[in-house]
Amino acid sequence: MCKGITSLPDSLGNLKSLIGLYLDHSSIKELPSSVGLLSHLKFFTASNCKSLCELPNCMSSLSSLVRLCLQGTSVSELNFQLGNFKSLEKLEMRDCTSIRSLPSSIGNMVCLTTLNLCNTSITELPDSIGLLERLWELKLHNCLNLHYLPASIGSLKSLCYLYMDETAVSELPNEIGMLSSLKQLKMRKKPRAGEDELLDMVDLHVGGRSKRVTLPGSFSNLSSLEFLDAHAWKISGKISDDFQNLSALEKLDLEHNDFCSLPSSLKRLCVLKDLFLPNCRKLKFLPELPSSLVRLNAANCSALEKIASISNLEYLEELQFSNCKKITDIPGLESWKSLVRLYTISCKACLPSIKRWISKDSLRHMKYLCVPGSDLPDWFIQEVPNVSTRKHCDIKGVIIGIVLSLDQQVEDNFRNKVPAIVDTSNAYQTRIYQDKFHRQLILLLYLQAKANENLTRLT
Repeated sequence: MCKGITSLPDSLGNLKSLIGLYLDHSSIKELPSSVGLLSHLKFFTASNCKSLCELPNCMSSLSSLVRLCLQGTSVSELNFQLGNFKSLEKLEMRDCTSIRSLPSSIGNMVCLTTLNLCNTSITELPDSIGLLERLWELKLHNCLNLHYLPASIGSLKSLCYLYMDETAVSELPNEIGMLSSLKQLKMRKKPRAGEDELLDMVDLHVGGRSKRVTLPGSFSNLSSLEFLDAHAWKISGKISDDFQNLSALEKLDLEHNDFCSLPSSLKRLCVLKDLFLPNCRKLKFLPELPSSLVRLNAANCSALEKIASISNLEYLEELQFSNCKKITDIPGLESWKSLVRLYTISCKACLPSIKRWISKDSLRHMKYLCVPGSDLPDWFIQEVPNVSTRKHCDIKGVIIGIVLSLDQQVEDNFRNKVPAIVDTSNAYQTRIYQDKFHRQLILLLYLQAKANENLTRLT
Protein backbone atom coordinates (compact mmCIF):
# COMPACT_ATOMS: atom_id res chain seq x y z
CA MET A 1 0.00 0.00 0.00
CA CYS A 2 1.52 3.31 -1.13
CA LYS A 3 -0.65 5.77 0.78
CA GLY A 4 1.62 8.66 -0.10
CA ILE A 5 1.00 8.45 -3.86
CA THR A 6 -1.37 11.23 -4.97
CA SER A 7 -0.80 11.23 -8.75
CA LEU A 8 0.72 9.27 -11.64
CA PRO A 9 2.94 10.72 -14.41
CA ASP A 10 1.74 11.10 -17.99
CA SER A 11 4.55 8.79 -19.05
CA LEU A 12 2.46 5.91 -17.66
CA GLY A 13 0.98 5.58 -21.13
CA ASN A 14 4.33 4.46 -22.49
CA LEU A 15 4.05 1.12 -20.67
CA LYS A 16 2.47 -0.50 -23.70
CA SER A 17 2.78 -4.06 -22.38
CA LEU A 18 1.44 -3.33 -18.88
CA ILE A 19 -1.15 -5.95 -17.85
CA GLY A 20 -1.99 -4.98 -14.26
CA LEU A 21 -2.28 -1.59 -12.54
CA TYR A 22 -2.93 -1.85 -8.81
CA LEU A 23 -3.46 1.40 -6.89
CA ASP A 24 -5.27 -0.01 -3.85
CA HIS A 25 -5.27 2.13 -0.68
CA SER A 26 -3.28 4.94 -2.28
CA SER A 27 -4.14 8.65 -1.99
CA ILE A 28 -4.37 9.17 -5.73
CA LYS A 29 -6.86 11.87 -6.75
CA GLU A 30 -7.00 11.47 -10.52
CA LEU A 31 -5.65 9.38 -13.37
CA PRO A 32 -3.64 10.84 -16.26
CA SER A 33 -5.31 10.81 -19.66
CA SER A 34 -2.45 8.65 -20.94
CA VAL A 35 -3.92 5.68 -19.04
CA GLY A 36 -6.11 5.16 -22.10
CA LEU A 37 -3.00 4.11 -24.08
CA LEU A 38 -2.52 0.95 -22.02
CA SER A 39 -4.07 -1.25 -24.68
CA HIS A 40 -2.97 -4.53 -23.04
CA LEU A 41 -4.17 -3.65 -19.54
CA LYS A 42 -6.31 -6.48 -18.08
CA PHE A 43 -6.47 -5.67 -14.38
CA PHE A 44 -7.18 -2.25 -12.90
CA THR A 45 -7.89 -2.00 -9.18
CA ALA A 46 -8.21 1.14 -7.08
CA SER A 47 -9.98 -0.22 -4.03
CA ASN A 48 -10.24 2.15 -1.06
CA CYS A 49 -8.70 5.07 -2.91
CA LYS A 50 -10.88 7.50 -0.98
CA SER A 51 -9.63 10.58 -2.86
CA LEU A 52 -10.43 9.23 -6.31
CA CYS A 53 -13.63 10.99 -7.38
CA GLU A 54 -13.78 10.47 -11.14
CA LEU A 55 -12.31 8.45 -13.97
CA PRO A 56 -11.15 9.92 -17.29
CA ASN A 57 -13.21 9.30 -20.43
CA CYS A 58 -10.16 7.77 -22.06
CA MET A 59 -10.63 4.63 -19.96
CA SER A 60 -13.29 3.60 -22.46
CA SER A 61 -10.50 2.57 -24.81
CA LEU A 62 -9.23 -0.14 -22.44
CA SER A 63 -10.87 -2.90 -24.43
CA SER A 64 -8.65 -5.65 -22.96
CA LEU A 65 -9.72 -4.97 -19.38
CA VAL A 66 -10.89 -8.12 -17.57
CA ARG A 67 -11.29 -6.84 -14.02
CA LEU A 68 -12.23 -3.31 -12.89
CA CYS A 69 -12.27 -2.74 -9.13
CA LEU A 70 -13.40 0.64 -7.78
CA GLN A 71 -14.41 -0.63 -4.34
CA GLY A 72 -14.52 2.06 -1.66
CA THR A 73 -13.67 4.97 -3.96
CA SER A 74 -15.50 8.30 -4.12
CA VAL A 75 -16.41 7.90 -7.79
CA SER A 76 -19.87 9.41 -8.18
CA GLU A 77 -20.69 8.43 -11.74
CA LEU A 78 -19.25 6.31 -14.49
CA ASN A 79 -18.69 9.05 -17.06
CA PHE A 80 -17.35 6.72 -19.74
CA GLN A 81 -18.93 4.06 -21.90
CA LEU A 82 -18.95 0.83 -19.91
CA GLY A 83 -20.21 -0.90 -23.03
CA ASN A 84 -16.76 -0.58 -24.60
CA PHE A 85 -15.41 -3.09 -22.08
CA LYS A 86 -16.19 -6.10 -24.25
CA SER A 87 -13.77 -8.33 -22.32
CA LEU A 88 -14.63 -7.21 -18.79
CA GLU A 89 -15.58 -10.13 -16.53
CA LYS A 90 -15.64 -8.56 -13.05
CA LEU A 91 -16.93 -5.12 -12.12
CA GLU A 92 -16.60 -4.36 -8.40
CA MET A 93 -18.06 -1.17 -6.97
CA ARG A 94 -18.77 -2.21 -3.39
CA ASP A 95 -18.94 0.73 -0.95
CA CYS A 96 -19.04 3.32 -3.72
CA THR A 97 -21.68 5.22 -1.79
CA SER A 98 -21.74 8.13 -4.26
CA ILE A 99 -22.88 6.01 -7.21
CA ARG A 100 -26.62 6.46 -7.74
CA SER A 101 -27.12 4.93 -11.18
CA LEU A 102 -25.56 2.75 -13.84
CA PRO A 103 -25.38 3.67 -17.53
CA SER A 104 -27.60 1.69 -19.87
CA SER A 105 -24.48 0.76 -21.85
CA ILE A 106 -23.72 -1.81 -19.17
CA GLY A 107 -25.81 -4.24 -21.21
CA ASN A 108 -23.06 -4.32 -23.84
CA MET A 109 -20.56 -5.93 -21.47
CA VAL A 110 -21.21 -9.35 -22.92
CA CYS A 111 -18.44 -11.14 -20.96
CA LEU A 112 -19.43 -9.83 -17.51
CA THR A 113 -19.79 -12.63 -14.95
CA THR A 114 -19.63 -10.76 -11.60
CA LEU A 115 -21.25 -7.45 -10.68
CA ASN A 116 -20.78 -6.18 -7.13
CA LEU A 117 -22.88 -3.14 -6.18
CA CYS A 118 -23.10 -3.74 -2.42
CA ASN A 119 -23.57 -0.64 -0.26
CA THR A 120 -24.01 1.79 -3.14
CA SER A 121 -26.72 4.43 -3.49
CA ILE A 122 -28.27 3.10 -6.70
CA THR A 123 -32.02 3.62 -6.95
CA GLU A 124 -32.63 1.24 -9.84
CA LEU A 125 -31.00 -1.21 -12.21
CA PRO A 126 -31.16 -0.36 -15.92
CA ASP A 127 -33.36 -2.61 -18.07
CA SER A 128 -30.31 -3.40 -20.16
CA ILE A 129 -28.95 -5.54 -17.33
CA GLY A 130 -31.02 -8.36 -18.80
CA LEU A 131 -28.58 -8.48 -21.74
CA LEU A 132 -25.74 -9.79 -19.55
CA GLU A 133 -26.09 -13.39 -20.67
CA ARG A 134 -22.97 -14.60 -18.82
CA LEU A 135 -23.65 -12.89 -15.50
CA TRP A 136 -23.62 -15.56 -12.77
CA GLU A 137 -23.23 -13.44 -9.60
CA LEU A 138 -25.09 -10.22 -8.74
CA LYS A 139 -24.47 -8.59 -5.35
CA LEU A 140 -26.82 -5.88 -4.11
CA HIS A 141 -26.42 -6.13 -0.31
CA ASN A 142 -27.27 -2.91 1.58
CA CYS A 143 -28.48 -0.98 -1.46
CA LEU A 144 -30.94 0.85 0.76
CA ASN A 145 -32.32 3.05 -2.05
CA LEU A 146 -33.07 0.18 -4.43
CA HIS A 147 -36.87 -0.31 -4.40
CA TYR A 148 -37.47 -2.79 -7.20
CA LEU A 149 -35.87 -5.19 -9.64
CA PRO A 150 -36.52 -4.74 -13.37
CA ALA A 151 -38.51 -7.40 -15.20
CA SER A 152 -35.54 -7.90 -17.51
CA ILE A 153 -33.69 -9.63 -14.67
CA GLY A 154 -35.51 -12.78 -15.73
CA SER A 155 -33.34 -12.89 -18.84
CA LEU A 156 -30.18 -13.63 -16.83
CA LYS A 157 -30.11 -17.32 -17.75
CA SER A 158 -26.63 -17.87 -16.27
CA LEU A 159 -27.32 -16.16 -12.92
CA CYS A 160 -26.52 -18.56 -10.05
CA TYR A 161 -26.14 -16.19 -7.09
CA LEU A 162 -28.40 -13.24 -6.31
CA TYR A 163 -27.54 -11.49 -3.05
CA MET A 164 -29.81 -8.63 -2.01
CA ASP A 165 -29.88 -8.48 1.79
CA GLU A 166 -31.08 -5.20 3.28
CA THR A 167 -32.45 -3.50 0.18
CA ALA A 168 -35.70 -1.54 -0.10
CA VAL A 169 -37.10 -4.12 -2.55
CA SER A 170 -40.41 -5.32 -1.11
CA GLU A 171 -41.78 -7.34 -4.02
CA LEU A 172 -40.18 -9.71 -6.50
CA PRO A 173 -41.06 -9.46 -10.19
CA ASN A 174 -42.91 -12.44 -11.64
CA GLU A 175 -40.01 -12.87 -14.07
CA ILE A 176 -37.85 -14.07 -11.16
CA GLY A 177 -39.07 -17.58 -11.96
CA MET A 178 -37.22 -17.47 -15.28
CA LEU A 179 -33.83 -17.66 -13.53
CA SER A 180 -33.39 -21.33 -14.32
CA SER A 181 -29.78 -21.48 -13.06
CA LEU A 182 -30.33 -19.65 -9.75
CA LYS A 183 -28.80 -21.56 -6.81
CA GLN A 184 -28.79 -19.01 -4.00
CA LEU A 185 -31.25 -16.21 -3.31
CA LYS A 186 -30.45 -14.16 -0.23
CA MET A 187 -32.84 -11.28 0.45
CA ARG A 188 -32.72 -11.04 4.26
CA LYS A 189 -34.09 -7.99 6.05
CA LYS A 190 -33.82 -6.86 9.64
CA PRO A 191 -37.15 -6.94 11.50
CA ARG A 192 -37.93 -3.58 13.02
CA ALA A 193 -38.79 -3.58 16.69
CA GLY A 194 -42.54 -3.17 17.22
CA GLU A 195 -43.30 -3.09 13.48
CA ASP A 196 -45.62 -6.12 13.57
CA GLU A 197 -47.65 -4.65 16.41
CA LEU A 198 -47.94 -1.31 14.60
CA LEU A 199 -49.19 -2.98 11.40
CA ASP A 200 -51.78 -4.92 13.37
CA MET A 201 -53.02 -1.67 14.93
CA VAL A 202 -53.29 -0.06 11.49
CA ASP A 203 -55.30 -3.03 10.23
CA LEU A 204 -57.62 -2.84 13.21
CA HIS A 205 -58.36 0.88 13.06
CA VAL A 206 -58.36 1.42 9.31
CA GLY A 207 -60.42 -1.67 8.61
CA GLY A 208 -58.21 -2.92 5.82
CA ARG A 209 -55.09 -4.94 5.46
CA SER A 210 -51.75 -3.20 5.30
CA LYS A 211 -49.54 -4.28 2.44
CA ARG A 212 -48.22 -7.79 2.87
CA VAL A 213 -45.93 -9.81 0.65
CA THR A 214 -46.63 -12.96 -1.33
CA LEU A 215 -44.17 -14.87 -3.44
CA PRO A 216 -44.85 -14.56 -7.18
CA GLY A 217 -46.54 -17.52 -8.85
CA SER A 218 -43.45 -18.23 -10.94
CA PHE A 219 -41.26 -18.66 -7.87
CA SER A 220 -41.76 -22.42 -7.84
CA ASN A 221 -40.02 -22.61 -11.23
CA LEU A 222 -36.65 -22.11 -9.53
CA SER A 223 -35.83 -25.80 -9.70
CA SER A 224 -32.06 -25.21 -9.23
CA LEU A 225 -32.47 -23.16 -6.04
CA GLU A 226 -30.43 -24.61 -3.16
CA PHE A 227 -30.60 -21.82 -0.56
CA LEU A 228 -33.42 -19.35 0.06
CA ASP A 229 -33.10 -16.71 2.77
CA ALA A 230 -36.31 -14.68 3.02
CA HIS A 231 -35.82 -13.57 6.62
CA ALA A 232 -38.33 -10.85 7.67
CA TRP A 233 -39.91 -10.35 4.23
CA LYS A 234 -43.45 -10.20 5.71
CA ILE A 235 -44.56 -13.14 3.55
CA SER A 236 -48.21 -13.62 4.51
CA GLY A 237 -51.17 -15.94 3.96
CA LYS A 238 -50.57 -19.41 2.62
CA ILE A 239 -47.53 -20.58 0.74
CA SER A 240 -48.48 -22.41 -2.45
CA ASP A 241 -48.20 -26.18 -2.68
CA ASP A 242 -46.11 -25.60 -5.81
CA PHE A 243 -43.26 -25.03 -3.37
CA GLN A 244 -42.50 -28.73 -3.81
CA ASN A 245 -41.06 -27.90 -7.24
CA LEU A 246 -38.01 -26.39 -5.53
CA SER A 247 -36.55 -29.87 -5.61
CA ALA A 248 -32.89 -28.80 -5.13
CA LEU A 249 -33.57 -26.78 -1.96
CA GLU A 250 -31.16 -27.66 0.88
CA LYS A 251 -31.56 -24.67 3.20
CA LEU A 252 -34.73 -22.64 3.76
CA ASP A 253 -34.85 -19.62 6.08
CA LEU A 254 -38.33 -18.12 6.55
CA GLU A 255 -37.78 -16.54 9.97
CA HIS A 256 -39.88 -13.52 11.01
CA ASN A 257 -42.62 -13.91 8.39
CA ASP A 258 -46.40 -13.68 8.61
CA PHE A 259 -47.65 -16.79 6.82
CA CYS A 260 -50.21 -18.84 8.74
CA SER A 261 -49.42 -22.24 7.25
CA LEU A 262 -46.81 -24.19 5.35
CA PRO A 263 -47.68 -26.31 2.30
CA SER A 264 -48.23 -30.01 2.85
CA SER A 265 -46.00 -30.61 -0.19
CA LEU A 266 -43.03 -29.45 1.89
CA LYS A 267 -42.36 -33.11 2.71
CA ARG A 268 -41.41 -33.71 -0.93
CA LEU A 269 -38.32 -31.49 -0.70
CA CYS A 270 -36.19 -34.59 -0.40
CA VAL A 271 -32.78 -32.87 -0.02
CA LEU A 272 -33.83 -30.17 2.47
CA LYS A 273 -31.48 -30.22 5.49
CA ASP A 274 -32.09 -26.91 7.29
CA LEU A 275 -35.52 -25.40 7.96
CA PHE A 276 -35.60 -22.15 9.96
CA LEU A 277 -38.98 -20.79 11.09
CA PRO A 278 -38.27 -18.78 14.30
CA ASN A 279 -40.61 -15.89 15.14
CA CYS A 280 -43.25 -16.87 12.58
CA ARG A 281 -45.88 -15.79 15.09
CA LYS A 282 -48.93 -16.62 12.94
CA LEU A 283 -47.91 -20.17 12.09
CA LYS A 284 -50.38 -22.57 13.74
CA PHE A 285 -49.58 -25.96 12.25
CA LEU A 286 -46.38 -27.72 11.25
CA PRO A 287 -47.09 -30.27 8.50
CA GLU A 288 -45.20 -33.46 7.75
CA LEU A 289 -41.59 -32.61 6.94
CA PRO A 290 -39.01 -34.20 4.63
CA SER A 291 -37.01 -37.06 6.16
CA SER A 292 -33.75 -35.42 5.05
CA LEU A 293 -33.97 -32.67 7.71
CA VAL A 294 -30.94 -32.24 9.95
CA ARG A 295 -31.91 -28.99 11.71
CA LEU A 296 -35.42 -27.71 12.49
CA ASN A 297 -35.89 -24.39 14.28
CA ALA A 298 -39.41 -23.18 15.09
CA ALA A 299 -38.59 -21.22 18.26
CA ASN A 300 -40.85 -18.33 19.31
CA CYS A 301 -43.72 -19.43 17.05
CA SER A 302 -46.24 -18.32 19.65
CA ALA A 303 -49.35 -19.44 17.71
CA LEU A 304 -48.02 -22.92 16.92
CA GLU A 305 -50.44 -25.48 18.38
CA LYS A 306 -50.00 -28.72 16.48
CA ILE A 307 -47.18 -30.65 14.90
CA ALA A 308 -47.58 -33.54 12.48
CA SER A 309 -45.65 -36.66 13.38
CA ILE A 310 -41.96 -36.19 12.77
CA SER A 311 -40.95 -39.75 13.51
CA ASN A 312 -39.60 -40.00 9.96
CA LEU A 313 -36.81 -37.48 10.65
CA GLU A 314 -34.14 -40.11 11.18
CA TYR A 315 -31.27 -37.69 10.45
CA LEU A 316 -32.49 -34.88 12.72
CA GLU A 317 -29.71 -33.56 14.95
CA GLU A 318 -31.13 -30.29 16.26
CA LEU A 319 -34.70 -29.36 17.22
CA GLN A 320 -35.78 -25.99 18.62
CA PHE A 321 -39.30 -25.32 19.91
CA SER A 322 -38.37 -22.80 22.60
CA ASN A 323 -41.27 -20.57 23.71
CA CYS A 324 -43.87 -22.42 21.63
CA LYS A 325 -46.14 -22.50 24.68
CA LYS A 326 -49.23 -23.91 22.94
CA ILE A 327 -47.59 -27.15 21.84
CA THR A 328 -48.91 -30.07 23.91
CA ASP A 329 -47.13 -32.92 22.17
CA ILE A 330 -44.15 -33.67 19.96
CA PRO A 331 -45.34 -36.81 18.15
CA GLY A 332 -42.62 -39.18 17.05
CA LEU A 333 -40.09 -37.98 19.61
CA GLU A 334 -39.41 -41.53 20.74
CA SER A 335 -38.22 -42.52 17.24
CA TRP A 336 -35.28 -40.13 17.05
CA LYS A 337 -31.86 -41.72 17.15
CA SER A 338 -29.62 -38.91 15.85
CA LEU A 339 -30.87 -36.01 17.99
CA VAL A 340 -28.06 -34.22 19.84
CA ARG A 341 -29.68 -30.83 20.60
CA LEU A 342 -33.20 -30.31 21.93
CA TYR A 343 -34.50 -26.91 23.04
CA THR A 344 -38.00 -26.78 24.54
CA ILE A 345 -37.66 -23.85 26.93
CA SER A 346 -41.03 -22.55 28.22
CA CYS A 347 -42.88 -25.43 26.50
CA LYS A 348 -44.51 -26.59 29.75
CA ALA A 349 -47.56 -28.04 28.01
CA CYS A 350 -45.47 -30.62 26.13
CA LEU A 351 -43.25 -31.52 29.08
CA PRO A 352 -45.13 -34.82 29.74
CA SER A 353 -44.40 -35.86 26.15
CA ILE A 354 -40.72 -35.09 26.62
CA LYS A 355 -40.57 -36.96 29.94
CA ARG A 356 -41.91 -40.10 28.29
CA TRP A 357 -39.03 -39.97 25.84
CA ILE A 358 -36.22 -39.05 28.19
CA SER A 359 -34.12 -41.93 29.45
CA LYS A 360 -30.46 -42.54 30.05
CA ASP A 361 -30.31 -44.38 26.77
CA SER A 362 -31.85 -41.51 24.80
CA LEU A 363 -29.41 -39.09 26.43
CA ARG A 364 -26.39 -41.09 25.46
CA HIS A 365 -25.66 -38.96 22.40
CA MET A 366 -27.17 -35.67 23.58
CA LYS A 367 -25.02 -32.56 23.80
CA TYR A 368 -27.70 -29.98 24.63
CA LEU A 369 -30.97 -30.61 26.42
CA CYS A 370 -33.08 -27.65 27.54
CA VAL A 371 -36.44 -28.48 29.14
CA PRO A 372 -38.81 -26.48 31.37
CA GLY A 373 -39.57 -27.39 34.97
CA SER A 374 -38.93 -26.56 38.61
CA ASP A 375 -37.54 -29.89 39.81
CA LEU A 376 -34.72 -32.15 38.86
CA PRO A 377 -36.00 -35.11 36.84
CA ASP A 378 -35.96 -38.58 38.44
CA TRP A 379 -33.34 -39.86 36.05
CA PHE A 380 -30.84 -37.19 37.11
CA ILE A 381 -28.53 -38.68 39.74
CA GLN A 382 -26.37 -36.16 41.52
CA GLU A 383 -22.92 -37.63 41.87
CA VAL A 384 -19.66 -36.04 42.92
CA PRO A 385 -17.62 -35.77 39.72
CA ASN A 386 -14.30 -37.56 39.62
CA VAL A 387 -11.84 -35.65 37.47
CA SER A 388 -8.70 -37.48 38.50
CA THR A 389 -6.69 -39.24 35.83
CA ARG A 390 -3.68 -41.43 35.67
CA LYS A 391 -0.32 -39.80 35.31
CA HIS A 392 0.87 -39.16 31.74
CA CYS A 393 -2.59 -40.01 30.37
CA ASP A 394 -4.11 -37.53 27.89
CA ILE A 395 -7.66 -36.34 28.50
CA LYS A 396 -9.87 -37.27 25.55
CA GLY A 397 -13.19 -35.83 26.67
CA VAL A 398 -14.91 -33.76 29.34
CA ILE A 399 -18.55 -34.02 30.40
CA ILE A 400 -20.01 -30.89 31.95
CA GLY A 401 -23.42 -30.87 33.61
CA ILE A 402 -24.89 -27.48 34.54
CA VAL A 403 -28.16 -26.70 36.31
CA LEU A 404 -29.34 -23.08 36.09
CA SER A 405 -32.21 -21.26 37.74
CA LEU A 406 -32.96 -18.03 35.88
CA ASP A 407 -35.17 -15.13 36.83
CA GLN A 408 -37.26 -14.63 33.69
CA GLN A 409 -38.87 -11.39 34.85
CA VAL A 410 -35.75 -9.24 34.43
CA GLU A 411 -35.67 -7.22 31.22
CA ASP A 412 -32.71 -7.57 28.88
CA ASN A 413 -31.80 -7.48 25.19
CA PHE A 414 -32.37 -11.20 24.60
CA ARG A 415 -36.16 -11.28 24.92
CA ASN A 416 -36.86 -11.71 21.19
CA LYS A 417 -33.89 -13.90 20.40
CA VAL A 418 -33.81 -17.66 20.16
CA PRO A 419 -32.46 -18.78 23.53
CA ALA A 420 -28.98 -20.22 23.57
CA ILE A 421 -28.68 -20.88 27.25
CA VAL A 422 -25.11 -22.01 27.68
CA ASP A 423 -22.12 -22.29 25.45
CA THR A 424 -18.57 -23.37 26.19
CA SER A 425 -15.45 -22.00 24.57
CA ASN A 426 -12.29 -23.93 23.79
CA ALA A 427 -10.85 -22.67 27.07
CA TYR A 428 -13.87 -24.15 28.88
CA GLN A 429 -15.19 -20.74 29.84
CA THR A 430 -18.96 -20.78 30.32
CA ARG A 431 -21.08 -17.96 28.90
CA ILE A 432 -24.69 -17.51 30.01
CA TYR A 433 -27.53 -16.11 27.87
CA GLN A 434 -31.02 -15.75 29.31
CA ASP A 435 -34.48 -15.73 27.75
CA LYS A 436 -37.12 -13.83 29.70
CA PHE A 437 -40.39 -15.74 29.62
CA HIS A 438 -40.69 -17.86 32.79
CA ARG A 439 -38.62 -18.71 35.80
CA GLN A 440 -37.40 -22.19 35.11
CA LEU A 441 -34.85 -24.83 35.95
CA ILE A 442 -32.70 -25.88 33.01
CA LEU A 443 -30.50 -28.90 32.71
CA LEU A 444 -27.82 -28.80 30.07
CA LEU A 445 -25.79 -31.84 29.20
CA TYR A 446 -22.78 -30.88 27.15
CA LEU A 447 -20.08 -33.15 25.80
CA GLN A 448 -16.92 -31.37 24.74
CA ALA A 449 -14.38 -33.68 23.11
CA LYS A 450 -11.01 -31.99 22.90
CA ALA A 451 -7.76 -33.90 23.17
CA ASN A 452 -4.74 -32.80 25.19
CA GLU A 453 -6.55 -30.14 27.29
CA ASN A 454 -5.59 -29.71 30.95
CA LEU A 455 -8.49 -29.72 33.40
CA THR A 456 -6.80 -26.92 35.35
CA ARG A 457 -8.02 -24.62 32.56
CA LEU A 458 -11.62 -25.32 33.54
CA THR A 459 -13.10 -22.04 34.80
